[in-house]
Amino acid sequence: MKSLTRSIWIWGTALFLSLAFTAWYHNWSGPLTSAEIDTYMDQLASRPEGDPQALKTLRRFLEADDGREFVMLNVIKLHATKQPNPQTGEPTDPARLLSIYSNAFLGRLFLSAGHPVLVADKTGPYVDTFGTGETTEWDFISMVRYRSRRDLARVATYEGFPGAHLFKTAAIEQTFNFPTQTRLQLFFGPGLIVPVLLFFGAALIHLAVLARRLRYPRAV
Repeated sequence: MKSLTRSIWIWGTALFLSLAFTAWYHNWSGPLTSAEIDTYMDQLASRPEGDPQALKTLRRFLEADDGREFVMLNVIKLHATKQPNPQTGEPTDPARLLSIYSNAFLGRLFLSAGHPVLVADKTGPYVDTFGTGETTEWDFISMVRYRSRRDLARVATYEGFPGAHLFKTAAIEQTFNFPTQTRLQLFFGPGLIVPVLLFFGAALIHLAVLARRLRYPRAV
């Protein structure tokens, strides 16, 4: 009887944690409503650093919400020389300035189940590139997963975001980004890996309990 109770606790805990993670990691609230979009856009429009054209572009993106997750692709070129720290004015390495922004931004993003998918440095010349005109010597790309467009709006309207964003604009000389949705993926993300690891851990614990029972039958 004790053995059965232990098994139920082990596998029940793994199941509960897996379901809790899945409920948190995926969007179950559907697309943004018109009222939500108006609220977020009003908050952004009230900020002095708001770019009217950028806000129009963001509104179109939010209005086309399908409720699905997406990955934002960022292509970045940092300044070649030290830039003034937005807070102190001290010349600071651009990579350091960007890391200050990233720490603040990603810390908030993680709370909404967002996370980096890929960060990769440019390591060679352009290959089989045409039709682009003058090319920029980009430094690296990053891809960031958002649970939903609602979470993008929440991060953008976070009260600490404008201050952190100053470090991004100070560090980066040129950048462009656009949202993407996965068509083909040959690796597993946290949405699958975490539940698998939870059940794998439960299996190891269960095997350890069974091994102890066989070795010390009276102690179990």
